[in-house]
Amino acid sequence: MTDLRTIPPAVAAWLAALVCTQSSEPSFWPPVVLTLAVVALVGVLVAVARGGRHQRLSAVLAAVVVSVAAATAVSVAVSAGATERRPSALVGPATDGGIVALAVDVVGPPIALSGAYGLVVVDVTVTGVEDGGARTGGLRAPAVLFASDPAGTIAAGARLVLDARVENGRAGDQRAFVLRAVGDPVVGTPEAPSDPAAAVRTGFSDLAAGFAGDGAALLPGLAVGDTSLVDDALDERMTAASLSHLTAVSGANCALVVGAVFGALALLGAPRWGRVVAALLALAGFVALVTPEPSVVRAAVMAAIVLLGIAVGRPSAGVPVLGIAVVGILVSDPWLSRSFGFALSAAATAGLLLLARPLGRALTRVLPAPVAVALALPLAAQLACQPIIVLIDPAVPVWGVPANMLAAPAAPIATVLGMIACLLLPVAPAVATGVAALAWLPAQWIAGVATAAAAAPDAGLPWPSGPPGVIAWAAVLVTIAVVVSARSLRLAHVAGTMLLLGALAYGTLVGGDRLGEVWSRPTDWSVAMCDVGQGDAVLVRSAGRTALIDTGPDGTGIEECLSDLGVGHIDLLVLTHFDLDHVGGVAAVTGRVREVLHQPVHDPADAALLRDLEARGARLVETTTGLSGTLGDLPWRALWPPPDESHYTGNDGSVVIEFGGAVDAIFLGDLGKDSELALLADGRVGNAYRIVKFAHHGSADQYPALYERIDARLALVSCGRDNDYGHPTRSALALLDAQGTTVARTDQGGTTLVAVRGDSLVTWAAGPRPDSG
Repeated sequence: MTDLRTIPPAVAAWLAALVCTQSSEPSFWPPVVLTLAVVALVGVLVAVARGGRHQRLSAVLAAVVVSVAAATAVSVAVSAGATERRPSALVGPATDGGIVALAVDVVGPPIALSGAYGLVVVDVTVTGVEDGGARTGGLRAPAVLFASDPAGTIAAGARLVLDARVENGRAGDQRAFVLRAVGDPVVGTPEAPSDPAAAVRTGFSDLAAGFAGDGAALLPGLAVGDTSLVDDALDERMTAASLSHLTAVSGANCALVVGAVFGALALLGAPRWGRVVAALLALAGFVALVTPEPSVVRAAVMAAIVLLGIAVGRPSAGVPVLGIAVVGILVSDPWLSRSFGFALSAAATAGLLLLARPLGRALTRVLPAPVAVALALPLAAQLACQPIIVLIDPAVPVWGVPANMLAAPAAPIATVLGMIACLLLPVAPAVATGVAALAWLPAQWIAGVATAAAAAPDAGLPWPSGPPGVIAWAAVLVTIAVVVSARSLRLAHVAGTMLLLGALAYGTLVGGDRLGEVWSRPTDWSVAMCDVGQGDAVLVRSAGRTALIDTGPDGTGIEECLSDLGVGHIDLLVLTHFDLDHVGGVAAVTGRVREVLHQPVHDPADAALLRDLEARGARLVETTTGLSGTLGDLPWRALWPPPDESHYTGNDGSVVIEFGGAVDAIFLGDLGKDSELALLADGRVGNAYRIVKFAHHGSADQYPALYERIDARLALVSCGRDNDYGHPTRSALALLDAQGTTVARTDQGGTTLVAVRGDSLVTWAAGPRPDSG
């Protein structure tokens, strides 16, 4: 039977950590109360054990004593670590809102803030403070840093010197302070030299960046957990496909390192203690290389426990090691209890240890053994993680298990070859480049699987959010565990019946609505106005080719729309202008675009956005009046802005594009009255269009004569529900009503599809997204 004795202490330690870290000023009462409880329980245990007749009760009491003791140790650690987390040298400036000079160590990969080019957020540890001439060193205060990094020099392991404004973190946050850099940080000064491991990681990342495609971005993550090259779009696709765990270094990577060292020394005849010491040293070096992320810490501690067990002749593995590791890690750093990364790592490991084997046995009844095993591993991990994932994304990942099965054979190859290339790079760059090229192939395969899974229809089915969603998934997980592992056939049948009835109820609730939507939705749509909230994103499709006009304010709305419609590649991306509500979601399509039409560029941030698209394979075309081309069977031409663009920038310089053929549509960007007048006077606008994308979300700043000329049958108005601008305005709607134009609005109808059937337009609306404000 599986030894589960370390699970109750681990759960008790985790709960104690969650409770005790809730406040930014920990109380001394929990350690006192828990210590007294341990003393009392030990007294009861001794009294019961002396009788010798209640062995089962004694065993239960012993388990309770150990669990409460684990909770006590965590509560003591919280109180003892309070001063280290919040030293007075930082509490004062945080209270006053002052600017101080700091020395910090970067402990995680920087994350670029969407829409703020050059600005990153990164986890750091404050090691020194200089305030008013007084220097304080030797600190270990966790913080999160917002800083400018246009040159991309901030990396995990780097040491920085900077001036920053200090603020208190929120109660319960892992990071005690929020730092906002004033000016650019200085990286790796003689007083604060950078970590050598950071230079190795950066060199490998630079090497990988020289390869093409998404595989180049994934390779450093697969090998050493460096996700700095993974942009928002790729990250969203990996998450949608349930493959993001592959770029989080964990047990598999540690096992490869330890196994390689241990096996090599065994072949050389090294004694057991020598193999253990060498493996521990290699493990420590590996953690330094990949940085001590939560999943790395969990995996490394488990590996160290196994190695120490081998050293003393008491080898152990599995669930007991996981329980001991969790308790030890939480005593060392109780705030890791609030880390989703740590929770997911522990849950996935528990799922593999407890659920994979019984799932595999159950599946072998209907599938060949190799297929059953290949399916059981990702299924067990995903089921165990789902109660936690639902707090981040309340959905059921339909294609997660198939995607993991397809990616599984490639992941270890990319990981091993990537690690070898990383280690060879400082001593044999040419050889490292060749090995990295081999590692790129499986990495590119994984990226392709992620892209295909994310673009597949119904990539995620709805699920309740918050505590109800967690409880529901936990019930599903327990029921499945009973079905596949219960010794009682009757109990397994009861649990199976409950699972089947639950699945039928869920399918009736979700599937009925979804089937009705799918059956009613036109499959021959030519134009799709995506519900992206207060912003624009419209698709045009013809003969297998797709154009996207603007991307909305963020990646979420456009990614959901593209996934729902099964659009994986964009042949033509039109960025009408560079306001955030039109280009904020560019990252979601970066790497999937062939050609970009854009207005003339005046701002460095806009140029940086375009460079990102170009670096990922897009061809850039600065667009002015007269440019033309085709999309499938549809001719298109640009009607605005004029070549002399000095007067028309921003909204008034929006690219206006016309699609002919069966669609016969004009898209007006965010033009205002003056630029609409000039566009009409230019004489290129046709008349009696079928479709018009109304300008500026239906603002009041419109030139009626232009719409009299356009005389469209259908107007598309993209705007968020209850938006602060009052879009669309009454005057704009009255203007359309005067022309007899039918109006489709995302704030009322959500994503809207338009099919052209002969001389008729057929529209279909999905209903607004709950968060489409």
